[in-house]
Amino acid sequence: MKLVTLHIYHFGGLKDCKISFEDKGLQILYGENEAGKTTLMDFIKCMFYGFPTKSQNHRRYEPKDGNRMGGKITIHHQVHGTWTIERVARSTVTGDLRIYDESGQQKEEAFLLQLLDGMEQSLYTGAFCFGLDGLQKLDKLSSEELGNFLLSTAISGDRDLLDIEQSFEKKQALLFKKAGKKPIINERLEQLSSSAKSLQLLKEKNESYQALTNEKDSHEKDLEVIKQKLTEIQTELLSNKRLLELKPVLQRYKQLDVEIRSFDSESYSFPENGLQQYEELRKELSRLKSDLTYDNSRIGDAEAELGSIINNENIIRYETEIKRLFNLLPEYEHRFNQIHELQRHIHSLRKEERGLFDEIGEAWSEKELMELSLSLSSLHFLEDLIRQNEQIQDKKSRLEDELEDSRVKLERLETEEAKQKKNLLSEEEYAKYQHSNHKETRKMPFYTTLLPILSSLLLLWSGWVSNHTPVMLGGVLLLITALVLSFLYLKRNQSGDEMPKHVHQRLLEDEVHRKQWLELSLQLSNENNIYVQLAKRLDYLEVEEASVWDHAKRWASDQGYSGKLDRLFVSGYMKRVLQLKELLRQRNDAENKVQDIEFKQSSYEKKASSLSLALGIELQEDTKSWINFCYAELEKQLKNQSRAEHIQQNKKELLERKNELQKKISFINIQIRSLWAAAKVSNEADFYVKGKNNERFGKLKEERESLYNQFISLGFSNDEIVVMAEKVTVNYETTLHYISNLEEQVQEKQKGYDEKIEAKGKLDWELAKLLEDGSYSENLHRYEILKEEWNTLVKKWASLRLAQHALSKVKEDYQKTKLPAVLETSSVYFSKITESEYQSITFTDNNELMVVNGDGLGFYPHELSRGTAEQVYLSIRLAVAYHAGPRDFPILMDDIAVNFDGVRTKRTLQLIQETAFDRQVLFFTCHQHIASTVPAVPVIHWPHQSVIAEM
Repeated sequence: MKLVTLHIYHFGGLKDCKISFEDKGLQILYGENEAGKTTLMDFIKCMFYGFPTKSQNHRRYEPKDGNRMGGKITIHHQVHGTWTIERVARSTVTGDLRIYDESGQQKEEAFLLQLLDGMEQSLYTGAFCFGLDGLQKLDKLSSEELGNFLLSTAISGDRDLLDIEQSFEKKQALLFKKAGKKPIINERLEQLSSSAKSLQLLKEKNESYQALTNEKDSHEKDLEVIKQKLTEIQTELLSNKRLLELKPVLQRYKQLDVEIRSFDSESYSFPENGLQQYEELRKELSRLKSDLTYDNSRIGDAEAELGSIINNENIIRYETEIKRLFNLLPEYEHRFNQIHELQRHIHSLRKEERGLFDEIGEAWSEKELMELSLSLSSLHFLEDLIRQNEQIQDKKSRLEDELEDSRVKLERLETEEAKQKKNLLSEEEYAKYQHSNHKETRKMPFYTTLLPILSSLLLLWSGWVSNHTPVMLGGVLLLITALVLSFLYLKRNQSGDEMPKHVHQRLLEDEVHRKQWLELSLQLSNENNIYVQLAKRLDYLEVEEASVWDHAKRWASDQGYSGKLDRLFVSGYMKRVLQLKELLRQRNDAENKVQDIEFKQSSYEKKASSLSLALGIELQEDTKSWINFCYAELEKQLKNQSRAEHIQQNKKELLERKNELQKKISFINIQIRSLWAAAKVSNEADFYVKGKNNERFGKLKEERESLYNQFISLGFSNDEIVVMAEKVTVNYETTLHYISNLEEQVQEKQKGYDEKIEAKGKLDWELAKLLEDGSYSENLHRYEILKEEWNTLVKKWASLRLAQHALSKVKEDYQKTKLPAVLETSSVYFSKITESEYQSITFTDNNELMVVNGDGLGFYPHELSRGTAEQVYLSIRLAVAYHAGPRDFPILMDDIAVNFDGVRTKRTLQLIQETAFDRQVLFFTCHQHIASTVPAVPVIHWPHQSVIAEM
């Protein structure tokens, strides 16, 4: 099984987290402390085996933000394919499970065990998902317990087996010990014996019970009266003590009331928010005066700047003419460049003309070239003639070669045919040999006469065997016929003459020669036909060639071509002639264009000269520089003109603003005098004094109103507030004396109440003493219950004893069968980690774990260092994972090398990398140097910032 991807919806402090895993091999998952590495390991376990219930001693990882914990994990099984396991905490405690593949097909929960290859949760958490939990418990065990701990790890992959065995022993000890008193079964035995004795003492304790009950009722009535009086006094005392707690507040309330009454009626004649309004007016007045000073300064600067500007009206008068010439200046420069470019182009065209004349080898005059009239259809017609001529020449060359080859072949075949004909027999010899051969071929071989005789004998035998008379008669007739025919055949052959062998041989040779002669004759006839056909085709081509030349002559006459006729059929000749004509046309166009441009340049320079006379500025040799100078002067004068207009406008605006500021200042002064009048003062100092007094008066009233509202909220009325304020201020000593009297009354009443309670308690004790053993029926019922509990506990102790015995048998069987293989593999792993410093892990005769070094010395676990003991634990875990579970099941480790040195850490990671050849191994760590120890291993940085939920 392989982990492909996982998606955490919400789980503990993680949310919306996605991870993809490599197909196999060691993968390091790096994250800082509290990044959620252990949470991620537990998430994978919960996806496989469900969320822990609340009764289990495991963390449930319920999100703090109220979301449901859940997620999904995608795995790939080598048999079942790719499946997704999704689990969300909804209706069930362990989570609602959904298993589906890539096509959406779903399976029941029982299918999950098949995907996990039957992996139980105990084996998974023991051998395939482990961290520092087991390692950190090593130092808490004694030396003997440490050996047993590692033995349990080798058997089950975790401390579960050791914990179970110890749990059995503890539970048995809690139930029963032979000489014990505290175990439950021992206690129940003592209780049974004492319960039997107490049944005899119950009849002697009922005489004084009624008198004690009457006395108890009297005490309870007295207690009710005392308690009611005590409550009234305590309520009054509490009320007066609350006055003392409220003393500072009440004193402040009284003080505020006195201060408020001390203010005269004139303090109330002040504008509302007068000080605030006055401060705002003063700030606004200060700002307006500052703006007025600034505007006066700017007006003076504007007048000075206007006096410094000098204008040239003559240049501005000819603004349009200067701008027109300046705008045409780029075109003027462009025409200069055009003239230079055209002259270079004309020179290049002349050079190309000379090159084309050299290529065609003929001198064409300009007149002849211009008179040559070639339309598009005429050029196509000439191209067709050239193509036809080339095809005719090509066919003619091939036919001449074929005709020569045919002639040579024809001569050779004629020679061979005449030579072969000489080898043939003459007509008379051939007829004679043919007659003799005919007679010889008519003779039949002797074995043909034996076939009818054998067939007749077979029929006779069949009839005799089957006792069938007609078959036997048929066989006799066939035998007689065969004998007669055989006699006639032998007689005929004896009368004939045998043909000589040399005659037959000569006839065969002649047949071969005759066939060869016939073949050569046929080839000669065919080749002669081919030669005649080739000659005819060559004649036709010569006729076609003459026709093409006639068409070429007519084309030259029609188009005005005066050159040699054979040059028309030269490939590219006419193309060069047309190029010459085109070059001549381009050169004439360029020369005409140069003349037009020179005329425009002359016209532009005449306009510049006229402008120079009008401005009185001497025209320079460089027209371009002179135009630029005039335009720059124009721009300067236009800027001066615009600047002067802008300054005039600013000055006008500043004057208008100055008038507005003066009006606002006058208005604010009027408002300030209005505030003085409303406050009945004549200057600023008196206004400020009266404003401060008014603010204090308002604050005192506000504070007293706040305290008054607080008292009202506590349930006091206005009159009660006044009375309480008098008690803690004017009558404070009287209040203290009254509180002291109330405290003395409370102590006196409380003492009487306590005495009554003590007397009632003694009566309750005496009554309880009489009833503490209960009735006879209650004690009998208690005795039967104790007896039933004792029987149940004995059965439970027996089942624990039996389970412990079975567990011991399992351990013995494991040590005899699976333990040697686990120890052998773990020894190899431990030797690799320690670089052969330790050779093996074994058990002594006393069943104690021991490691043996290279010198043969043995060490018990408590004699090893913490890091080495943890390396023994890791080796045994990896060995158990190798032998106990599926070979491709993923292994998860959480910082198991935290106590290893650098060298052994590297060897440990190399060992894990070897074991991860065909399985996934996820190594969770918070140490960044681990990744650099094995650089070829992929590193997953965990988590991203987006996956941590708010805690």
